[in-house]
Amino acid sequence: MKFATFRAVAVAAAVTAFAGVASAIPVISTFNFTIFGGTLTSNTGDITTSTSVSYAGGVYGVNGVAADNIGVNLFQTLTLTNPMVFTVGSVFSKEFSTANGTFLETLTVNTFSTSISSASITASGTITQTVGTGFDPTPVFFSASYTQNGGPGAQINASFNNSTTPPGVIPEPTSLALVGLALLGVGFARRQLKA
Repeated sequence: MKFATFRAVAVAAAVTAFAGVASAIPVISTFNFTIFGGTLTSNTGDITTSTSVSYAGGVYGVNGVAADNIGVNLFQTLTLTNPMVFTVGSVFSKEFSTANGTFLETLTVNTFSTSISSASITASGTITQTVGTGFDPTPVFFSASYTQNGGPGAQINASFNNSTTPPGVIPEPTSLALVGLALLGVGFARRQLKA
């Protein structure tokens, strides 16, 4: 009888202890999006000297989905802070809704770089489900590339990437080639020893 009472108390304690633990799952989402219609405008007229870009007259839409557990679909629209500020440390947001709820990303610009007729940013933050339930806040990573091939005052094009998978370090081709040659050399030397 004492064991049964102890077991009942233990089960009740376990249920009470774990009642507050979240049972949601992390967001898994990797997709690309771009502008459909409309115009991107640099605050300086030149993307390489710009500190922000405004967008009017169109929508941001998903144009590729690589991984997803929240219901992101092709051509789905998104709302992005307007204007998009390029200053490192500035905060912006992106919001979209799926059949699984509404999701808000709060992102901080990590890097901003320019080259001839182009600019790019990277940012990181958190994606949070604001409407609906079932998903935990999850780290998210964002990059945007802007080009202005016609020079200052010309049309600006853009592409955007969004992922809950952290960017990885990809070995440069030379390092991979050296590792391959080393393995080949080890295999050749071993074969010579057997002969």
